[in-house]
Amino acid sequence: MEKRGEKMGLFDLFKIPIFQRALLAAILTGSTLSLLGLVIVVFKLTTIRFALMHMGLLGGAIGLIFGANPLTFAISAIALGSLFFGPLSDKFKLDTSLIGAFFMTGSMALAFILFHRAGVPALDIFSLFTGSILMLTNNDLIFISFLGAIIIFCYYVFYREIQLTFYDIEQAEWLGIPAKIIRNGLLLLTGLSIGVAMRIVGALLMDAIILLPAMAALRLARNFKQMLLLTSLFGFLTTSGGLLFSMVFDFPTGATITLIGVIILLFSIIFSAYK
Repeated sequence: MEKRGEKMGLFDLFKIPIFQRALLAAILTGSTLSLLGLVIVVFKLTTIRFALMHMGLLGGAIGLIFGANPLTFAISAIALGSLFFGPLSDKFKLDTSLIGAFFMTGSMALAFILFHRAGVPALDIFSLFTGSILMLTNNDLIFISFLGAIIIFCYYVFYREIQLTFYDIEQAEWLGIPAKIIRNGLLLLTGLSIGVAMRIVGALLMDAIILLPAMAALRLARNFKQMLLLTSLFGFLTTSGGLLFSMVFDFPTGATITLIGVIILLFSIIFSAYK
């Protein structure tokens, strides 16, 4: 970044309101939203990410048809989809990933039908898939803070219940823990977090915030507490480090955040192999 022909220093960046919001959002998302990556990894729900992305595509198309904010409709559709994944999986006795595949293909088909029949420009919808942490508003920051607080609250209050649900959902149910309700609640929070990640780095790079920190932590953690702490730490380093690095060296922000996440995961794999 340049300032009057000279390269702007790191401390100069802290004086810019846009960067202040971006850094606070990076800290909050990295240290809290990354904890929901454990839900995807532990329950083997990697296809859920793509299903929710396509639900967002459908929601964005509906938003444009009604002349509303497509991003609001996209995040609402993502939240609605994540709310139904668990209950439908239980009702039809199907793996949650299979339900996700149903939502993914169905929502994509409906979205393209809407593009065709309503004359919705597809490029306007696909622009939702390219987020930017530097474009966040104060309302975005409030929502991120609220969502992060809920995530921390749930892990703190239901620590043992979530631990047992992660370990064995059937055994947790046998012990009297409402494991399926806990799983469904975590899926809803995961959906909302994916929507936020789309807003920050774009849909194609959201794994940097949601998935990579959890994958790295699982390589190194020896118990559940360590897994949570390392996930939060790696998420914080990924988003905050990526943002600072991109601003100082004038790199694309979303791509730099993703690269930092990949590097952290790579080091965790190497370290665990020689530990």
